[in-house]
Amino acid sequence: MMNLRPVRLAVFLAEKLHTGGGYQQSLNAAMLAQKLPRSVAEPVFFTSHKENVPTLHSLGIDAIYISLPPICQVWLKVRALVPSNRILMLVRRLFGASVFERIFLKHSIDLIYFLSPTSLATSLDELNYITTVWDLCHRDHVEFPEVRFGREFEARENLYRRLLPKAVGVFVDSPLGKSNVVRRYTVDDERVHIMPFMPSISTALAGHAYQAGYVDIAEKYQLDIPYVFYPAQFWAHKNHVYLLEGLTALEQQFGRNVGAIFSGKDEGNMAHVKKVVSDLGLQDRVRFAGFVPAAEIPYLYRQSLALVMPTYFGPTNLPPLEAFSLGVPVLYSDMAGLRDQVGEAALLMDLSDPASMARHLDALLTNPQLREQLVQRGREVLSRNDDRSRLSVLTSVVVEFQRKRACWGLTAPAE
Repeated sequence: MMNLRPVRLAVFLAEKLHTGGGYQQSLNAAMLAQKLPRSVAEPVFFTSHKENVPTLHSLGIDAIYISLPPICQVWLKVRALVPSNRILMLVRRLFGASVFERIFLKHSIDLIYFLSPTSLATSLDELNYITTVWDLCHRDHVEFPEVRFGREFEARENLYRRLLPKAVGVFVDSPLGKSNVVRRYTVDDERVHIMPFMPSISTALAGHAYQAGYVDIAEKYQLDIPYVFYPAQFWAHKNHVYLLEGLTALEQQFGRNVGAIFSGKDEGNMAHVKKVVSDLGLQDRVRFAGFVPAAEIPYLYRQSLALVMPTYFGPTNLPPLEAFSLGVPVLYSDMAGLRDQVGEAALLMDLSDPASMARHLDALLTNPQLREQLVQRGREVLSRNDDRSRLSVLTSVVVEFQRKRACWGLTAPAE
């Protein structure tokens, strides 16, 4: 049997680091790619954001920076829309391979692994690629302004319809995510692979490190009552308003005062959330932390009563996994996909009834055993989706490509 040479795998990080859960997942995936057997793949890392390079280097990843000025990105998008192969051949004759693809050809790349969904993949003519889909919530919840404004819905639809069918592999977060990709975009079932989210590396804090960098959250944010934590950008779909209504119901029905700390940047909905805080008279116990340094996140989680995440978007999210890893109870939306992510490890909230959140918080405050049970179940959820199983999925996709890649000769480097 012929010895198969390792695949030259470009691992491309298009996300700007320190911009939310998306980059955390991209970072996790990059670190996973480092673990690929060298008989299968030789990973070479690339990023389109210069500020990512030192961060990646600190994690043992040496990345090549690709400069893509705005005019270059516009040209790539225009070039990708050329409808005729004859016209495309003329463009290639005049200009060569796309500026983006040329970079990878010069590095003798065989396959590109895009860690996030990006239109850059549609500019490839020769090279194969793997892509990632985090969610298709623009289809699930078309009502929200972040889906409707600026023709965002149309932009996402156009991207996925062009991006997904041509991919060697598509990584999704869950069985529901896979079903949605296959059903909505007619992608072959065998090309869609489940790669569950994992907690961000910034939350991995051992006991001695936790004590060494200790942050007293109650003192810093001037809260002398228990609080719930919600790390989320201020999009409408994150549903901060429900959480505020739940705190009001907790006080009215059970006589309990609990605060809240919100972290995340404003994506256009913070003013509305602050108005609701004022309308409900919660100013004395709701804090807006803004963008929080990664080093502070574990303290916000571990000193909270619970993570409360009443989001409409899924089918899976990162914060519940972070809470599980830190031994913190989770209150989560009772919706398809989301409930499957956490199973019995979280208390599920009826998004039409804020009182359901109030009942769960009251139970946590009165029943210490419930907290212990949830923490243990959270650890069990994490143990079912460890890096070993995720690496197995990634390896199998690359191995399948490796076998097929042996059928043709080396691609000539672009001039």
